[in-house]
Amino acid sequence: MSEKEKLIQMLETNEEIQRYKRIESLINDNKEISQKFNELKRVQKQLVNAKHIGKQEAILTFQAQYDAIYEAIESYPLMADYLALQGDINEMVQSIVSIIEEGLEKEFEK
Repeated sequence: MSEKEKLIQMLETNEEIQRYKRIESLINDNKEISQKFNELKRVQKQLVNAKHIGKQEAILTFQAQYDAIYEAIESYPLMADYLALQGDINEMVQSIVSIIEEGLEKEFEK
């Protein structure tokens, strides 16, 4: 089994990832939550664009909208767990990326 296959298998069998997928499936089946998530993504994009071009009023407006939508999403059952798992998984992925990058750098140094 290659290192890539081992990594994929490890990720597929990871308990946190399995739980995240189950909760994500429940969320995707709920139209109300799905709409809130889509709205959150839309506002997040607008917020990022406003920050990029330095529009302070727009930043404040979009940040307030983002915070309100995020708070509404957090009020749904399982959402706090889902968001926490999402953060944990993102950290895990970043760690994997760092390990891969360090390995590649060592290979190029040889």
